[in-house]
Amino acid sequence: MTGRIPIAFAALLALSAAANPSRADTFVWIDEKGVTHVTDDPASVPRAAREKLIPEGAQRASLWSDGFRGPPVRTPQGGSSADEDRIYRLLQGAVDDLGRGDTARASSELEAVLRVAPGNAEAHWYLALLDRQRGRHESAEGHLRAFLASAGDSLAPWRASAERRLKAIEDEKRLTEADSASGPLRLVALESPNFRIHYDAQLGTAAPDYAQTVVRYLEEARAHALEELGVVPREPTSVILYGKAAYLEAHRHRFSFPTVGFFDGQMHVVSAAHPAGELRALLFHEYTHAVFREQAGSDRPFWLNEGLAELAGRESRRQLGLSRSEREALRRRIDAGAWLALRRLAPGFAGLDDEQARAAYLESTAAVLWIEARTTPQERARLLAELGTGMPDDEVLRTVVGRDTEGIDAAVRSAILAEFPSTAGPSAPLSGGAGQMP
Repeated sequence: MTGRIPIAFAALLALSAAANPSRADTFVWIDEKGVTHVTDDPASVPRAAREKLIPEGAQRASLWSDGFRGPPVRTPQGGSSADEDRIYRLLQGAVDDLGRGDTARASSELEAVLRVAPGNAEAHWYLALLDRQRGRHESAEGHLRAFLASAGDSLAPWRASAERRLKAIEDEKRLTEADSASGPLRLVALESPNFRIHYDAQLGTAAPDYAQTVVRYLEEARAHALEELGVVPREPTSVILYGKAAYLEAHRHRFSFPTVGFFDGQMHVVSAAHPAGELRALLFHEYTHAVFREQAGSDRPFWLNEGLAELAGRESRRQLGLSRSEREALRRRIDAGAWLALRRLAPGFAGLDDEQARAAYLESTAAVLWIEARTTPQERARLLAELGTGMPDDEVLRTVVGRDTEGIDAAVRSAILAEFPSTAGPSAPLSGGAGQMP
């Protein structure tokens, strides 16, 4: 269950889907001066730049799967003002933070840019991507329209992409409207060797390659589970994909906090009309739950189950671990006496409010990071198999990891305390986003 060009070009490509030139008709590349070029002949691109080709066709096929790639952060010219220098530093910091997966810090820096320069095109672009990832369609649309209104000739190669993204947002908004959930849910069946898939018929109307993309994401999730957990389910996994309104209509009553997916013997997930990075991460997350349930025979300990799933979703985006701001937030919760003991989270997250649920996911992820640093995939497969025998959780953890639940909880808190000096003040809101830990 869940949720630079030239400065940042190399860093952001690491977050993007791998470029496959055979899939595209045109390509975008950046020269050493930061100038954007579009070509249909990859052989014409200088050798040093070929590894950084962006297949524009791949962007058309999956508009939101290209991480946080965006227009160049332009270096101020000689004689620039103090405000121009500050904007440049903020933008550079924001794009660097996006490259590290620290989306909360990046968002704050980009908002600061707009307070100084409300018409800054680059800030609007990146905030549109961030808001779209969070499902904030209205805000993402507003930022894209502001980008189009303020983008000059130097950003012309990105205007067409902004127009396509606006069209995609219209498709997504349609799936969130209550009217789209009226009447019985119509599901389309799709078979593959490892999955039995059914998806909301409305999802296939906006993206002709919707079904193929979903199957590819699921197969990638399966390969990731085999690599990280050393095991996959013996039988095909059942998957149901919904538009957002249809999902809420069917499952809103199940949880005390907002969700976009869960596993109850079948994977139930909310899907965008144009499947991209968010759906891929969600499928990685829920497929991990499927592996856990099939091997362990239950969802407990819940913190281990959710931590493994949360980490899989992050790794699907190449976000390795917790961001610095997330680790700092956990430190503040320790100082405020608001840390949720892993023992308390073992039975489940039911009854937690939104803030507690976010904290539970972060704590669970931190605990699994600690375990993964000390175990191999084979040992993690053994951990799940031993849980499936009915052995007590603590006995299994001591046997495979060397510590029981309280021991792991204490080790994680100690690692966080060692990383940061004491932070005074109340517990701050928790947010998403790669970093250290343990």
